[in-house]
Amino acid sequence: MTIDTERTLLPPTMSAIVIRDFGGPDVMQLETVASPAVLPGEVVVRVGAVEVSRTRDGGTRSGKHPFSREVTLPHVLGGDFGGVIVAVGDGVAGSLVGARVAVMNHHVCGVCAACRSGNDNECAELEMIGIHRWGSYAEYTSVHADQVHRLPAGIDLAEAAALAATGPIGLTQLRTALAGPDSVILVTGMTGALASVVASLGSTLGATMIGLSRRASNAPRGGHIVLDSARPDLAEAILTASGGRKPTAVIDNVCAPDVFESYFPTLANGARIVVSGAIGTPEMPVLPVPARTLYSKSIALMGVRSHTVPITAEFWQLVLDGFRLPGYLIHEYPLERASATHQAILEGTSIGHTILRVSPEI
Repeated sequence: MTIDTERTLLPPTMSAIVIRDFGGPDVMQLETVASPAVLPGEVVVRVGAVEVSRTRDGGTRSGKHPFSREVTLPHVLGGDFGGVIVAVGDGVAGSLVGARVAVMNHHVCGVCAACRSGNDNECAELEMIGIHRWGSYAEYTSVHADQVHRLPAGIDLAEAAALAATGPIGLTQLRTALAGPDSVILVTGMTGALASVVASLGSTLGATMIGLSRRASNAPRGGHIVLDSARPDLAEAILTASGGRKPTAVIDNVCAPDVFESYFPTLANGARIVVSGAIGTPEMPVLPVPARTLYSKSIALMGVRSHTVPITAEFWQLVLDGFRLPGYLIHEYPLERASATHQAILEGTSIGHTILRVSPEI
């Protein structure tokens, strides 16, 4: 084990937001707990900022999400984050100490059949920070060394958290949707963190991106057309916005049946509907998929659980090449306001990325 004793001493205890029961946002309490151990092949990171996830954090906290069954209480939530490495375990290069990094939520085993075939997003032993181990609503978190990505100069840790949380999965969705210069892609839930990043990435890939939202007037636009998904003439509005071109794909992380019924007739032959994270609402209704149209137009309905290692590498290369998030997408709050941020997400008043700033001084 290597610890940078000159720069940062890993203290025996730390502050963390702990849940001891499932329930509403008020079950999260700020407590003093033991700092994480430094294990072989792992690093300890001082958390600078962490993205608040509606699905992983809010759903798990409620006790109603499938992830909740995989949590052992007491527990610390929090996945993707930005921070500074303060200690490394055996087998990890000591030169990493002091590095500013973005930390990915997922760790894959690398040895199961899915991983060996290149489909590591289907890993049978997928491990998630904030689910299978204590997460990043804390001053320090231990993670596998392959989950960290060095940041280029000039990226704030709040933006790093936002990029880590939504960039790789967003790019995975877009690659699944075959995004490119000839694509017209609908994105539902445009007030949300993932949708706003998908729209920005899609534009980077040359696709025409059209956002849908029940709160269209509040949606971050970034140059994109955003339509009110509740309007009765949504199908006509979509074709008008696209210049008459039928959408070649939909990134639908909301899966509202009424919106689905409105956009489905507009889709081009061979269109792809890509879904990730829709289980964030425990009472998620069933989509009314018309089977005859599905096969007669060769439309594919595809679930994407997580990002893959190659696409993760592709995304961070885009960041190194200059991809950034507009500042207006990122909204920061101190760690002690974790309960309030969860409540705002429940009430639907949050827009873009909700970030908890854990260590403002780094």
